[in-house]
Amino acid sequence: MGLHGHGVRTRSLLGPLELGDTAGDALITIRRYRCCFCGAVIMVLPRGILAGLRYSAVAIALALALWSTRAMATTAVRQLVSPFKVVGHEAVRRWRSLVRWARGAGAWWGWTIRPGPPRAMAREVARRLAAKALQAKGSLVDDACAAVLFVDGHRLCAKAAAGPTT
Repeated sequence: MGLHGHGVRTRSLLGPLELGDTAGDALITIRRYRCCFCGAVIMVLPRGILAGLRYSAVAIALALALWSTRAMATTAVRQLVSPFKVVGHEAVRRWRSLVRWARGAGAWWGWTIRPGPPRAMAREVARRLAAKALQAKGSLVDDACAAVLFVDGHRLCAKAAAGPTT
């Protein structure tokens, strides 16, 4: 195959790792490989981690599902998903990451999401994730969080390739 180990890299991973976990800040180790033919270096991410994002896929699915289907305020969603309890002046009023995630989620999972209001886009992402649940529980939030670990999330959009975002 032509891939050889090329070391490891650690990175921070925010949010709950599974539904029901408390939000945390964990360090994970990512294995790097180098192609013997072209010299490209690739990183292999475990399921539940999206390239270029600091929050776990479960945290993103949970946040989008709560925000879009239960009409929770962005600040209430942040208190459940983010490990940071002290926030800046702007973050007291809203959590801007939800809008970015709603707009970018289609590219991460290889879907075409119709442009529209961010909450409607988030609802569509939650519905599509929930539809992939291996054993549906009947709750869109639970099913979306369970399914996100089994959906191929290793597609990169151009913005994700640029570097980590919150």
